[in-house]
Amino acid sequence: MKLEKFGKRKRASVAALLGVLLFVLFGAADCEEEGDSSSDKDQAAKQDSYAQQSETVPFPGKELNDSLERRNQRERLLRQNETDRIGYVYILSFGKFLGYYVVQGKVSSTQSQMTPRDLTEYACDDHMSGCQAQVVEAPGDDGSYGENEDGIFFFTTEGAMVQVDTEYIYSDQPIAVGDIPELNGSGDVSGAGVVGK
Repeated sequence: MKLEKFGKRKRASVAALLGVLLFVLFGAADCEEEGDSSSDKDQAAKQDSYAQQSETVPFPGKELNDSLERRNQRERLLRQNETDRIGYVYILSFGKFLGYYVVQGKVSSTQSQMTPRDLTEYACDDHMSGCQAQVVEAPGDDGSYGENEDGIFFFTTEGAMVQVDTEYIYSDQPIAVGDIPELNGSGDVSGAGVVGK
């Protein structure tokens, strides 16, 4: 008798549990279907809107015979690679001009380097089950690891390398900004703030 009651209770519990599981599964499926259909409707509405806009104002692919953006990029690249080009770097602090440098060549980022930042190494296990590629940090150009300090650097017409971490404006022609000092050195260091002189 006790075994029979236990079996009935167990069956009732299993049936109740099964009922709850079915309710949860079908209830969740209904929610997903409603969410999916709402999401699908939104997506379809966006696609219809895009198609209508594209018909009203079509992309002018065949009418574009030139690209000013590509011309600008090309000209900038050509100018930046002229080694004898003179340029002007105007140094700013909080929006105010402090002075300017006359530079030869281009302004460069201290974060750029001549070698790749990452290396691919292969890790193979002892059981010869294969090797896996891993990307690891490569040493910088100077042989050390980690990022360089932020900023830019350039070379003045006198050959001095200058590195700054401030706002600046670069131009390949002088800009009329009022009376600000030229910061290029003359080669005479007397009175120029040299320590230990």
